[in-house]
Amino acid sequence: MVIAGAVCMACVGLNLWQAYANSILQLTGLTLFAITLQKKPAKALSLSFLFVTTWLAVSVWWLYIALHDVGGMPAVIAVTAIFVLCGGLGLYYVIALQVFVYAQHAVNPVFKHLLFASCWTVAELARAQWFTGFPWSAIGYSHVNSTLSYAAPWLGVYGIGFIAACTASWLAKQLLVKEKNNSDQLKIVIVLLIFCVPAYRQEDTQGPVLSVNLLQANISQTEKYNTGRQQALDWYAEKTQESKADLTVLPEIAIPYFKEELPQGYWGKLTHTFREQEQIAVIGIPTLDKDKGYGNSAIGLGFGEEKQYDKYHLVPFGEFTPEILKWFSRLMVNNLGDFNRGSINQTPFIWQAHKLSMTICYEDLFGEDLAVRFVKTDQVPTLFINISNIAWFGDTMVVNQHLDIARMRSLEFERPTVRATNSGGTAIISAQAKVVNRLPEFIRGNLQGEVISKDRPITAFAYWAGHWGLLPVWMTCLLVMGLAIIYRIRSDKHKSTL
Repeated sequence: MVIAGAVCMACVGLNLWQAYANSILQLTGLTLFAITLQKKPAKALSLSFLFVTTWLAVSVWWLYIALHDVGGMPAVIAVTAIFVLCGGLGLYYVIALQVFVYAQHAVNPVFKHLLFASCWTVAELARAQWFTGFPWSAIGYSHVNSTLSYAAPWLGVYGIGFIAACTASWLAKQLLVKEKNNSDQLKIVIVLLIFCVPAYRQEDTQGPVLSVNLLQANISQTEKYNTGRQQALDWYAEKTQESKADLTVLPEIAIPYFKEELPQGYWGKLTHTFREQEQIAVIGIPTLDKDKGYGNSAIGLGFGEEKQYDKYHLVPFGEFTPEILKWFSRLMVNNLGDFNRGSINQTPFIWQAHKLSMTICYEDLFGEDLAVRFVKTDQVPTLFINISNIAWFGDTMVVNQHLDIARMRSLEFERPTVRATNSGGTAIISAQAKVVNRLPEFIRGNLQGEVISKDRPITAFAYWAGHWGLLPVWMTCLLVMGLAIIYRIRSDKHKSTL
């Protein structure tokens, strides 16, 4: 049952039945785990570790492609590394859920569900923030299409995850009752139907329109820095100069050269296209600073002067490696070394009435970082731009997973998102998280369309996460866990006096 539940949770990334099954898969998986946990509390440690490690390993198995197929790491070491990563992250859940097992019988049924949700969410938060964070496949993303997504602008993805975990605990309790009356069965059906019903939002059609052209060269990662370099230079230059859109976006490290190493005249031709400031472009390119080192950057053209955004949230072992673990990165053939980290609150690229907020690769996984950009009222973004290179991970569910992450950010902040990727997931997403248009994966082409980029009210999530980060969620969950422990201690003392 534990393995079945873990696989159900991991299958969310497959986006079955146009992704409408995601919420049910997540709820089913976590409910099965909660049932097992309550039936076999003595085995909570091993069951929790097995469930979470399996769920995460199946969810991020595509890391094997990056490590072995692209990076050249020996297969045994690559597989071992993935299980060590997922097992290490699983320890957060194992430790947190011990509080649930310890205190569950000392609290009333309602508090018990809150306790399970709190323990689960604390583990999710730890996974998201400790040791640079790796919150991929947090359960809240499963509900980007469901009615739970209405909570996104208020509570964010971890608030949604809390509600989902609380619901799974309640369902587990209902299903453990051997003799159910009609009322009990009806409650279960109603809850499941609520999770099945897709959310409906009225699309915003009013406001300044920005025409966009998103480029996707589809150059294999194994060719990117050798035979594919000239392809990239030629194709991106041609499509950028031909573009008639207000905004042209090239993906992460679309130009696989430092500016200083580009063929003579190449950069000048690109900048010449945007000298009149009637059009703008965002170009993914590595940058070199003699004092700071090199960075994973996005350069803005057509803004009067060149703008530069440097990636803040770097990928462990891909873009930086702690000194003690550099031996691991050296096992990869395509080891790029350490990038310089940008600041967390870089100013948006401003053009006319549009404030363009950049993220590179999986930076859009950290909504609390984006919320900081909403604190200064004169710099509040009107549009998110994400540039990525998912070619590292092949033709896998990572494309759908990352697209749903971007959609959740649009819901949390009520801002549209445009994404330009090297191989898949290039899309235009409305402020209501609708995928307005999407380029097929693994083709060379460009996606043209329009997006409404305007000033909008700041969401509740943007406000509290911008000022306090995820601290309110931490404090809420830890308060519930602390009270549960106190109740258990008091209960033990009371029993000892009888």
